[in-house]
Amino acid sequence: MDNNKIPLNLFAEDTKQPHEHCKICGVNLRDVDSYGIQKVYKNYPHQKEAQVLFDFALCMPCMESARAELSKESRQRIDLFMREKMMDLALSGISPSERYQQQQCTLSGQDLNQANDYQVIAICQGENLVESPIYISDMILDEIQELLSAKSRDELDRFTENNLDWPPELKALIKQGDWLPI
Repeated sequence: MDNNKIPLNLFAEDTKQPHEHCKICGVNLRDVDSYGIQKVYKNYPHQKEAQVLFDFALCMPCMESARAELSKESRQRIDLFMREKMMDLALSGISPSERYQQQQCTLSGQDLNQANDYQVIAICQGENLVESPIYISDMILDEIQELLSAKSRDELDRFTENNLDWPPELKALIKQGDWLPI
């Protein structure tokens, strides 16, 4: 990306300001080496723009802790899947930044307005992006879900329940796999 500042669309949805604290441990994100931001969107029929279901930021230790909840086999399958998709992208001559700017799933090229839901993931340091954010469509999330063992799905659900204090009405909207510690 030309400008490495975190774009406005990755700011906290409730404050419209940069994320300040890790959703799990509460550490100030300016005091850590790096952190991740995730936003999950849903396209509703008859609405022009996708709606943000939820967003949060996690410091790298908490992201790693969430990822550690997955079995070793599930992590290896996801890592291989992501490497293969990113290699395909690189071989196509298209950059993740191009797909981000064109509002397309980074891994499939699907237009995000054609997806039922999708998420954006960005790794940041301070007020800057480490690299281009990536969009992941529901189609790709479904493929990733298939790579998870039942035990990993249960662990991820438990991690979410114990660490991400979302209100009950939001939990009811979130289907398993709406967010993944990728």
